[in-house]
Amino acid sequence: MSLINDMLRNLEAKRPDDLARQSLQREIRSLPPEKKGQGKKLLLLLVGGLVVAGAVVVHQAGLLDVSLSVIAPPPPPATLVAPPELVSPAAPAPQASPVDAGVPADESLRLSSNLAVVPLPAAPVLGVPDPVAPPVPATSVRTEAAPASAPQGPVKIEKSPVAATPRDRADAEYRKAEMALASGRSGEALDGMRAALKIDSGYVQVRQALLRQLLDMRRMEDAMVVLQEGVDLMPAQTGWAMSLARLQLEQGDLAAADRTLARSQAYAEANADYAGFQGHLKSRLGAHRQAAVHYQRASRLVPNEGRWWLGLGLALEADGRIPEARDALRRALATGSLNAELSAVAEQHLR
Repeated sequence: MSLINDMLRNLEAKRPDDLARQSLQREIRSLPPEKKGQGKKLLLLLVGGLVVAGAVVVHQAGLLDVSLSVIAPPPPPATLVAPPELVSPAAPAPQASPVDAGVPADESLRLSSNLAVVPLPAAPVLGVPDPVAPPVPATSVRTEAAPASAPQGPVKIEKSPVAATPRDRADAEYRKAEMALASGRSGEALDGMRAALKIDSGYVQVRQALLRQLLDMRRMEDAMVVLQEGVDLMPAQTGWAMSLARLQLEQGDLAAADRTLARSQAYAEANADYAGFQGHLKSRLGAHRQAAVHYQRASRLVPNEGRWWLGLGLALEADGRIPEARDALRRALATGSLNAELSAVAEQHLR
C-alpha cells in the first residue's frame, strides 16, 4: 500500500492541469496593441489551447486508470479444495418428507408408522383371547441405504406357513368324514367325526352330525356318551340335555334324567316343553308338588296346550289340592288340543 500511496502522490504533483498551466504561462507574452481583427484570432487561439489541455488531461487520466489496474492487488484466491481424502463428509441435505404437506399431522404419523414392518400374529383360536404383542424395541428397526451396486435380479420371498388353529384342523377331519359318509363308509365317517371333536370339542356342527349318525344306527349307548360330553361342556345346549334325559328315561334311570334337566334349567326358563318334561319326571319320581310348579310354568308359557293343564291337574290331585286340580282338568279339556286318550283321562278324573 505504501508503494501505491507514493505513486499517487507523484501523480498528484504532476497533475496534467499544472503542466498545461506551466506550458501556457511560458507561452503567454505581452501582445502588441490589438489590431483590427486580432481580438477574434486571439479568442480562437485560447479556445484551441483549452481543448488541447483537456485532451492531455483525459489522456493522463487514462494512464492513471491503467496504472491503478496494474498495481491493484489481485483478488483473493478462491477457497482451496482439500484433497478427497481430507474432505469431511458434508451433512446430507434435508430431504422432503414423503408425506404431502397438506396431510394432517396424525395422517403423517400413521403413514410413517408403516416403515416399521411387524409380522402379523397368527389367526386367533375361537374362545381364546388374542395374545398381546410385545412392544418392538426402538433399536430393532434400522434404516440403511441400499448400496448403489446392489445386484438387480428377482427378489426371493420366503413364505412361512401360518399355524392352523384347532378349528382349522377339525374342519379338515370333518370334511374327510363327510366324504367317507357320502361313499358309504360309515365306520370311517364316525371315526373322522370323533377325531374332529377330539381336536375341537366345542365344534357343535360336528357333534350334531355324529349324534344323528349314532341315533340312526340305534347306537344309543354311544349317543348318550356323546350327549353327556356335550352337555358337560356346554350346558346351554338345552336340546342336547332333553335328548340325553329322554334316553336316560328310556333306560329307566329317572334320577339321572332329572339331574340332567335340572343342570340346564337356567337356560330353558322360556321353554314350555322343557318345563313340561321336568314336571313329568317329577311326577314319575313322586315329587308331585315340584311337578306342579314345573307344569304351572309350562301352562303360563303356552296357555293353549292341554297337556300342561292335564299334567298340572294330576299333580295337584296327587298333592291333595282337589279344587285346584279339577279347575286345571277343565281347562285342559277346554283347549281342545288333547287327543282322545288324554281327553278320556281328564274326564275320568273329573268324575
